[in-house]
Amino acid sequence: MPRARDPDAPVEASDTSVPQGRYAGPVGGPSCERLEAEVCATVFRYQVQHPLVDPPHPLRYYLARQGRDPDEALLGRLRDLTPRIQPLSHCRVTAREGVLDRATGARGVILQVTRLAWVHAAAVEVVGGYYITHRHAASFRYRVASEGTHWAVTTVQLLWRV
Repeated sequence: MPRARDPDAPVEASDTSVPQGRYAGPVGGPSCERLEAEVCATVFRYQVQHPLVDPPHPLRYYLARQGRDPDEALLGRLRDLTPRIQPLSHCRVTAREGVLDRATGARGVILQVTRLAWVHAAAVEVVGGYYITHRHAASFRYRVASEGTHWAVTTVQLLWRV
């Protein structure tokens, strides 16, 4: 059983405000943002490369990072996979038809990363998923780990599907 810290004891340099057993992730700044962008790109790449059941054709992807458009640098890297990748703001969602391109009206799918939780310095749990219509959507928990020079999705757990 771990010992409780004496509240009157002086705080040591290694002591942090993060509860034991939880890693808060890298401390803010450009390198933190770069790491999170890499992790998001890894999950989006995984989502694009693993086919959906009954996707609309031709398949257009609209990416959302925590409810917003990802930055253009991230979108640019993913367009190497398929040129049909756009930011979330380029689509609209209707109750009847689902995800539609704002300019052409073509059907598509929203791929999203909604939450990142650092497990430790080389592993992140990411919640994300896809939305096509109110009857065709899913959410997953992705485990993403550093493999030296790049990040990779190591496990995927289905949270819910309709």
